[in-house]
Amino acid sequence: MARTQERAYLSPTVRRDLWVDAGGRCEFRGCCKPIDRDFLTKQRCNVSEYAHIIADSPAGARGVAGESERLAADPSNLMLLCYDCHSRIDRKGQDNPYTAEQLRAMKREHEARIQLIYSATGVKESLPILMTFPIGSLVPVIDLDQVHHAMLENSAYTRFPLGRSININRSAFDVQDNSPDFWPQAERALTSLYDRLIHPELTARDGPSHLTVAGFAPIPMLMKLGALLGDKTEASVLDLPTERWLWDRTSSGPAPEFIYQVPDALPREVSAVISISNRAVHPQGMEVVEFQARSPNRGIIRTESHLLAFRRDFNAFLMALARAGARVLHIHPATPLSASVEVGRLLLPKIFEEIHVHEWQAPNWRTALRLK
Repeated sequence: MARTQERAYLSPTVRRDLWVDAGGRCEFRGCCKPIDRDFLTKQRCNVSEYAHIIADSPAGARGVAGESERLAADPSNLMLLCYDCHSRIDRKGQDNPYTAEQLRAMKREHEARIQLIYSATGVKESLPILMTFPIGSLVPVIDLDQVHHAMLENSAYTRFPLGRSININRSAFDVQDNSPDFWPQAERALTSLYDRLIHPELTARDGPSHLTVAGFAPIPMLMKLGALLGDKTEASVLDLPTERWLWDRTSSGPAPEFIYQVPDALPREVSAVISISNRAVHPQGMEVVEFQARSPNRGIIRTESHLLAFRRDFNAFLMALARAGARVLHIHPATPLSASVEVGRLLLPKIFEEIHVHEWQAPNWRTALRLK
């Protein structure tokens, strides 16, 4: 049985409404545990507690004479919490470090999030696909919980993670990307894992209708993942414009502009330079056509709409190359994580006979992968 210490009477209506507003989860920031089951045994039971922001006694935590009595049964002064978090905000009474303002903010944020879930339309489940490979001496790590949070927040709670995910974790790959052995070994490893883990999901009768992709790896490996996934299954590709794979909601500047000029006629074999996160060096030895941001920089793609604009314009660029006669592409990219995956997804395998990706390792470009 749940432990109850309420001194003020709370009507069934107040209790019900608080449960609905909290979605049956602890409202303390960072907890959010379901409180309709035992945390250890997982058996169904009520382990919720009704906590006062301003204590219902002037001697209690944040208690104020007159206000405590007035707000004792006021829903705006109540939080639904688990046992641990109730103890956390009440222990030491008037010496408790949590202020009323902090707790009200937690309540507002939690209940606003639950309301988004209740009111979301067009909801889809999405299969998270995570991939890491070493970048030089950097060992990338992707936290699945952060990806789950980003899926919900970025989509306004219209994309929910499936109960399973695919994690291609090769961050401890024993060859670094400055070694010529890295690329054939990494490509074989990724292709094998794709065939074993991802392809069966995409081709299953009840396979996912939506993917969420988070990759932290050298650019050619991200493009390889995108090429393997293709563009048949709807997908959201995450990036790290700020932190934790969340798109930047504070960005108020103009959207990035992407520009290119493709001649009416091109030779069969061309270099496609992609300058988005930086100005890429033009290779020597063949005709170069450049797709670029008007002002390249590392944080240029900060929202999902920026990425969608990149997809639209880069797809038009590829179509222009094909119309001009290009059939063998050598890609020389300076692209963010998300754009790198999208380049791979957008390539046109039925039009281009060969697609090669190069990696910049100063002072030269080095051939990395053949995507087709």
